[in-house]
Parts: sequence; structure tokens; C-alpha cells
Amino acid sequence: MIQQVVYDEDDIERFLEVTKQIEAQDEESQTLRKILNVQNKISILANIEPSDLKAILFNLKFIKYKRKDIIIEEGDVSQEIFFILSGECQVFVKKRDVGTLNSGMTFGESAAIFKSKRNATVACLSNEATLLSFSINHDNMEFCANALANIYKNLALQINNKLEEMNSKMTTKK
Repeated sequence: MIQQVVYDEDDIERFLEVTKQIEAQDEESQTLRKILNVQNKISILANIEPSDLKAILFNLKFIKYKRKDIIIEEGDVSQEIFFILSGECQVFVKKRDVGTLNSGMTFGESAAIFKSKRNATVACLSNEATLLSFSINHDNMEFCANALANIYKNLALQINNKLEEMNSKMTTKK
């Protein structure tokens, strides 16, 4: 049985204030509008209501990288998640090439979820790559539980797919 949550006036005021702050950040609001237009193409944002998306995503940026630019570095601490809109990225662990990430793929999610150090270095492989960078706002968890649950479910599926792909590569190399 699902227990109904009752929000008091302070809770509602806080939620409205967060919403106003998000809308007040014009550049970020424009970026969010762009994301909403392509949300269905970004698998980790699937099944999330646009209003919830506004409340849980922050630090939204579209960033262009050139060949050999380092995007994230192994050992760094950061909460950013990256989605590759175009181009390719190379993944290195202990300076060893371990794979390529293509358009439509996400990376950096493990460090963001577990609040841990980056476990790989990722560099731009193609002449140019465009990435969407964002962080998840856990402060709004009580108001956006369904959205966060969907993001974490989608991220878990992606992590699982990556592990299956790595296992497949390792077993075929033997």
C-alpha cells in the first residue's frame, strides 16, 4: 500500500522557490528547453516529466571539445554526467585504451551516483565532439522522487549494458 505524503505550506513554498530559481537562470532555462526538445533521444532522461526535469537537473551545458581534449580525468572528483550528442570519445584506465564511446552514449554516471572519484579518463577522439553536461540535484528528492527513480533506473540499465559489452569483449578475446 502506498502511503500518501502530505506537504505542509513550508514544503510547498520551498518547492516553488526552487522552481523560481531555476526559471530565473535564463541561460540554463534556454539549455533546459533545448533538452526538453530532444529528451526522448537521451535515454537516461526517458519517462521523466518536464517539470520534474527542471527541478532535478542543474549545471546544464552544451560543450564542444576538440580532438585530444580531456573531458574527465581518472581520480578527479566531480558530479557531472555527460551525454555525447555528436562525435566520439576515447576511454583510458591507467593510461591504457579500454574503449570508445559514440554519439548517444552517457559517461560519468558512476562517479555522480556513488559520489566517488572518476574511474577513467575520457578524451575527445573525433575532430570535434558536442556533449551535454549536467548534474543531478538531490536536494529536491522528496518532491521529485519519481523522476530521480527513473533517472537512476535508466542509469543502472546503461551501466549494466556497459558491463555486458565489456564482458562480451573479454570472452571473445580468449
